[in-house]
Amino acid sequence: MQRFPLFRLCAVAAALSGGVQAKEHQIDVGCSASSDYQVSLNGQAFVFENDQGRNTRVVLGGGKLFLNGKPAVLSVADQKRTDAFEAELRLLVPESRQVAVEAVGMAIDALSEVSIALSGDEGKRADHAKARAKALAAAGNSKTLPIFNDAGMEGIVDPIVAEFVPDITGSALGFAMKAMFSGEEKTKAMDARMDAVDKHLDARMQARAKALEPLAQAMCKRIQRMDLIDDSLEVRLPDGRPINFLESDKAR
Repeated sequence: MQRFPLFRLCAVAAALSGGVQAKEHQIDVGCSASSDYQVSLNGQAFVFENDQGRNTRVVLGGGKLFLNGKPAVLSVADQKRTDAFEAELRLLVPESRQVAVEAVGMAIDALSEVSIALSGDEGKRADHAKARAKALAAAGNSKTLPIFNDAGMEGIVDPIVAEFVPDITGSALGFAMKAMFSGEEKTKAMDARMDAVDKHLDARMQARAKALEPLAQAMCKRIQRMDLIDDSLEVRLPDGRPINFLESDKAR
């Protein structure tokens, strides 16, 4: 069972947006959650798939539940539980996209500022803006579910790393070389400039991380409610096992 990729994205954003001196701005998501399923949207239906050991396909939509292509017979109590779970999930989807968009924006904005500060090349800003727009479009794509989808998150995070990390590494090396061969006065001026950028960026990223926490924590409470509903379902998979849509730790 793997931890929700959205929460990993929050961790990545906190690490990547760490400023010139690699400070971490922790986004407190307030819980740990995981699922055995990858989830996609097919029209208005949620499709839960697990092809690693369980070979399971569960479709949920409009209050109906299909297990490996066959409609599930639900008791009155399970129908209420299924309806409640679906309602929570539909509210969770836009929330997860909002968190994903902001987390991606934080990471790219911080990395862009670090790259420009190290290289002194303001011309990079236009290219960074294009990378930002592309990543934000991917994070906000209405067809993706960042809360459950590993592949979707990798498709967002991997290009960010590929775009910025080599550039920052090269810029950092260039900055170090300049400092090595500059006179003492110029070296002090360079260090002062980087310190100023660091302090400004640190304050901005910390504020954004804190602003994101209430939504992330609200999502955790929603996920915990969904987990309780999930645990109470009486319906079983064709092999007799619980559906077990997700797992989360309990509310703090």
